[in-house]
Amino acid sequence: MLTKAQVRLDSGMFQELLAVVKTLREKCPWDRKQTVATTRPLMLNEAYELDDALSKGDKNDIAEELGDYLFMGIFLANVLEQEQGIRLSDVLGKVVEKLKRRHPHVYGNVRVRDEQEVLQNWERIKRTERETGSEAKSILDGLPETLPALKQAQLIQERCHRVGFDWTVPDDVLNKVVEEVVEVKDELRVKSPDEKRVAEEIGDLFFALVNFSRHSEIDAETVLRDANAKFIRRFKLVEHEFAQKGRNLENVTLEEMDEVWERIKHKPE
Repeated sequence: MLTKAQVRLDSGMFQELLAVVKTLREKCPWDRKQTVATTRPLMLNEAYELDDALSKGDKNDIAEELGDYLFMGIFLANVLEQEQGIRLSDVLGKVVEKLKRRHPHVYGNVRVRDEQEVLQNWERIKRTERETGSEAKSILDGLPETLPALKQAQLIQERCHRVGFDWTVPDDVLNKVVEEVVEVKDELRVKSPDEKRVAEEIGDLFFALVNFSRHSEIDAETVLRDANAKFIRRFKLVEHEFAQKGRNLENVTLEEMDEVWERIKHKPE
């Protein structure tokens, strides 16, 4: 728990950050030109850079990237206030009010037994918030369209899980993955495969794999990123080995590359 001295310090630093953003927006030609449209990709870049630092675990990098991320949030708030009249005080007020409303077990009299009930209450409250008159919107409304596809699939499945629409036995999820592989093969076996059908079945396979990752309590986006990094690391070793022999990969056969690849795969990393 933060002490009163820490709260005063944090408040002072926050006010200083606000002052820096305000000064930059007034006096720096580049910062002054930024709009919501130009700030959006910067915000996404900072989110990915922070995520990368978190995955590597370096405290200095994490502190720096988190600072950049917080700065971009305040910067965007300043841009929004000037372009659309959305004040930072309104933004903070809304999120504080929402968090208190969605945590009745903390700020109210609701009792919960475990984190699963917390999630169920959260989804129930969100569903109530989405209601317009007697017309209830879908629990899948509001998913960001710009999310990476794997992350979006996992969020879809998590929301459905909260209302009970989910597999109950992990083996059934793996069986679904195998079923989807068979369906892809079936589409490819026909004399003239329909590209649209093949693409649809591959999409179903990806969705099933994400579901299996989720049931294994593994984040699909993270494990695919790790797999990408592992492939890059190993492929660079293949390149390096042939470069030491004075050969570039354009003049190396697939069989030769496979031989080196298999050897690298079985070396401890």
